[in-house]
Amino acid sequence: MRGTARLEPVHGIVPEYAQAAERYFGSEQGKAWVSQLATMIPDMMRIAIPPEWVALLDFQTRFPSALPL
Repeated sequence: MRGTARLEPVHGIVPEYAQAAERYFGSEQGKAWVSQLATMIPDMMRIAIPPEWVALLDFQTRFPSALPL
């Protein structure tokens, strides 16, 4: 994927960050982590890259193995 990166200021915790914390730590501990972090970090930045070009590398058909299986 290629595109031009943009920085987007977000007041508070970026929602995607909170979702990732809950998925990683579990619901209860993730929410506790985000609550604690919110007291230390007033703002965050989101890095957004709208796709301008996308390609898929299919390693089975485009780059077959040199070794027989």
